[in-house]
Amino acid sequence: MERVRPPAVAGSFYPSETGELGSLIDECFLSSPLGPLGKQQLSPGIIGGLVPHAGYIYSGPCAAHFYARLDDSIRRVILLGVNHWSRGANAALSPWDLWRTPAGDVVIDRELNSLLQERLDFVQPDELPHRREHSIEVQLPFLQRVLKEFTLLPLSLSYLAPRKCRELGQTLADLCTASSRRTVILASSDLSHYLSPQKTEELDRLALDKVLALDPEGLLDIVEDKNISMCGVLPAAVLLFSINALGGEHAHLLKHCHSGDVTKMREVVGYASVSFER
Repeated sequence: MERVRPPAVAGSFYPSETGELGSLIDECFLSSPLGPLGKQQLSPGIIGGLVPHAGYIYSGPCAAHFYARLDDSIRRVILLGVNHWSRGANAALSPWDLWRTPAGDVVIDRELNSLLQERLDFVQPDELPHRREHSIEVQLPFLQRVLKEFTLLPLSLSYLAPRKCRELGQTLADLCTASSRRTVILASSDLSHYLSPQKTEELDRLALDKVLALDPEGLLDIVEDKNISMCGVLPAAVLLFSINALGGEHAHLLKHCHSGDVTKMREVVGYASVSFER
């Protein structure tokens, strides 16, 4: 019998009712300069992306700027998430066979799961980092909306040394290169947390400059040196190592905003969508 991970944040981060969820995602796409879903100018050269993971009313329109560019030739998604709870394995694969959302079930890529475990001894299946975590889950309804059929490798990350980030990124790139299935690698991350809009802009730009320069070491250094509260810095660094190994040359900042753009507040959270292409 297949094991199923039930949704953990449906009804809070995004609607739990299928029709309401679809309507909200459509509204998010309307905020994209590419317009309603189905009328986008797709980018077949995309190999990766950085996307935010807050509640849809805050970061959904920002995320839609990236998802509007995906085409349905993609057959596999590697999704690097944050272990906000810092529980369990530092690089945790999914022990479930399916991940459920109100839009249906997403199939876990068992082959890729096995290959990654064979290559890296610090990567292992672990339920604990994923069970209550939202950073991966909130991306799935968007992926289900824009892709026809795909398998998923969800990987929750915490407390990885730069050497292991590099090793993981290179290994993911190798596995992508060895496969005939078109794959994208995504990193789920918000940017600065609970600062003034002005300070958020300042610190976000320091981090985004390193992301756009395809500089994973620089990103890790600037986040530590400037104490930038970018929750997904490890997923982003692993992503950048992968993009470099895959020959990525172009990074595009599609949208940068913060929660105060939706609801006026003194302390905000920063969001960005970035695409990576060869």
